[in-house]
Amino acid sequence: MVRRFILFAILALTGGACASPRNDLSAKLAPLVGVNEAQLVAGMGRTPDLNEQTAPGVSVLQWRWQRSFTVPYNVLPYQYGGGAVRPLALTGTGIAHEECFAEWTVERGIATRYRWVGDACPAAATIL
Repeated sequence: MVRRFILFAILALTGGACASPRNDLSAKLAPLVGVNEAQLVAGMGRTPDLNEQTAPGVSVLQWRWQRSFTVPYNVLPYQYGGGAVRPLALTGTGIAHEECFAEWTVERGIATRYRWVGDACPAAATIL
């Protein structure tokens, strides 16, 4: 019974943090749709990690964030993401790694759409 209460408390706290507007990466990226490339780079706060021209007049800009943290082996950490609770992937050294990728499509100099994926995106949203 106590374990269920602790698990429920952790899920409630984690879910609330994910729903926070400060941690919502889409809320930070959506206002940048329609701006020019220079304004996009300024809005993202740094130059992209990847800038590739995929077709004439169309380029893809990608930003990456990574974070690592140590986890004691006697504790199996869980994360909430995509509507599921799943264990964090651990390396052999007891260090967990999280990543976030934000990718923008820029057509004729205008940011037209974006996508993001990763378990470190709430942390990346606090940086933007």
